[in-house]
Amino acid sequence: MKPGNWRLFRKTSGGLAAELGSHHFDVADWMFGSQPEMVMGLGGHDTIFDGRDIYDNIQVIFKYPKGQKLIWSGSSTTSHLPLFGGARAEQGEMICGTEGTVHITIGDGRMDPNPPMAIWFKEPSPPPKVTPGGKPEKFQAGASFNLAAGGKALPILLGGDQMTGDESFVEKEMKFARKWLYSKGIMVPNETRNPVTVSLESFFNDCKTGAKPRSNYEVGLDDSISVILANRAMDEERRVNYSELDHPAAAPAKKKAANT
Repeated sequence: MKPGNWRLFRKTSGGLAAELGSHHFDVADWMFGSQPEMVMGLGGHDTIFDGRDIYDNIQVIFKYPKGQKLIWSGSSTTSHLPLFGGARAEQGEMICGTEGTVHITIGDGRMDPNPPMAIWFKEPSPPPKVTPGGKPEKFQAGASFNLAAGGKALPILLGGDQMTGDESFVEKEMKFARKWLYSKGIMVPNETRNPVTVSLESFFNDCKTGAKPRSNYEVGLDDSISVILANRAMDEERRVNYSELDHPAAAPAKKKAANT
């Protein structure tokens, strides 16, 4: 039995993909509405030599059926998070689309000093909308992508900031004031309760009532499959298709021994 943190050994842990990445794989499945169809990645044991046999840094790319991609990077040697201006060190997601990009973090488990946040950046030059097989209205030669000024960070308004029409004069003025402070970056919208607490209460209530939890065993199974296949892709240095779950005999021969 190896002493120390069990998370550091392959016998008892799935490494960074399991301990950290699984939470983000779950968010991507929820956002895209399906499991991925393929994963590829690289892992390295390059910096921390404390007896661990897991990778201390990994980079994986998942491809989804409709062409969406999840790019996830995990490192044991840096706490920098290139979200929210690099001011927050905890985990987070950046969801990019044609209309803009959303930055999300659940915070550090407390409402203060690092509350959950969500901000979005409007895409300054979205691509033209063209139907499949159609042609854009105008063609202009130039670089392979457009360079444009970055969009200004905008808050994602929560329910308590939305106008319903039933506000009193004071409530309406307070909402206008908060929106102005958000737009100036002086304040950010905060949940009235920590989302982690709300999620736990929902789960315990489902246990008591027999309702199906939002994050049930099927969700956990999908996340576990993504962890296992991501680790296989890194260990064997190849593209791993999810279809191999149905036809394991068709999987290519292993190229690389597990990092021990």
